[in-house]
Amino acid sequence: MPVAVAHIRAEARHLRALGWSYRRIARRLQARHRLGALVAFRLAHGWTQEEAARRWNERWPGRGPAKTGKTWSYWESWPGKGGRAPSATVLSRLAELYLCRPGDLLDGPDFGELDAGADGAGDRSAAGCSCEAGAVGDDDDRCAGLLSVAATLASPTGRDAPSATAIEARLAEFVTGWVPAA
Repeated sequence: MPVAVAHIRAEARHLRALGWSYRRIARRLQARHRLGALVAFRLAHGWTQEEAARRWNERWPGRGPAKTGKTWSYWESWPGKGGRAPSATVLSRLAELYLCRPGDLLDGPDFGELDAGADGAGDRSAAGCSCEAGAVGDDDDRCAGLLSVAATLASPTGRDAPSATAIEARLAEFVTGWVPAA
């Protein structure tokens, strides 16, 4: 059963509040709701097609014809029937607007996932998290939330560190209902 767009936007806001990047939110939305990359990144920001077009026009005024929600519809429908392929320049600008890489906006398999190496501090295995990379579901939410708490505590400034009570409450949220895999 299809999920309402408002529900997807609410999910994106929740994940952003947990400290997720727009790229990670978009990947989650793609996998969970079978969305194309362009749609997923727009919804990760919580924007309608018209709002995305407005932001484009504000950022790049006078550079070609003004973009509209219909323009977004054409791009997001591509490569399907009636869609129009965005040019390399458009993909670059969309990436700037969505805070990602142009390649993130193209659908298809990510062969980089075949690479056994870690991508750095954001990689779960590098951060010491045992959650399966790319997992979708409650465990993934808990792991992300736990990592955001850990990152705050590890902050060199320490000024944004939550209180012990807040940490205990957050940890209680993570473990409630969690059952480790057998």
